[in-house]
Amino acid sequence: MTTPNLAPTDAAQTHACVRCGRPVQLHVALCEECNPLGLSDPASSQAHGIAITAIIVFVIFLAVVARVTLAGLGPFTATVVDAVPTGPGLTVTIEISNAGTRAGKTNCVLTDPRGPITGHVVRVQTPVVPAGGTISFEREISAFGSEPVALGVQCTSP
Repeated sequence: MTTPNLAPTDAAQTHACVRCGRPVQLHVALCEECNPLGLSDPASSQAHGIAITAIIVFVIFLAVVARVTLAGLGPFTATVVDAVPTGPGLTVTIEISNAGTRAGKTNCVLTDPRGPITGHVVRVQTPVVPAGGTISFEREISAFGSEPVALGVQCTSP
């Protein structure tokens, strides 16, 4: 098969065959050699529909994986047991309980209950808390200064 002779004005209105790279008209995807039977090209709505369906299926897959991975974790409840001055900050002791059926870690947010004026918020990650268990752990924090203060704590559950 030979490539059709294209007039100079026609050459500007072509693109490469998606399989071999020969110039073809804008309304087709494959040249005559790559598509000898002249089968019609898939519609753009078909191609986009397949891509959108694949994205939706992948998002559902990720949701199922997340659900299986996080099932049985928490809820977590925590309290600040003590805040002792240490150098430029405080050593805060936190007690956390896991009411779930699986051991896991979580993130806790320490806040200063004196109000929004201080604006300090500190996030800490807990060690692994056993299923149905309670642990205590310490963190050194300098954001609240070195003066002991009654801190609030809230831990997230997945």
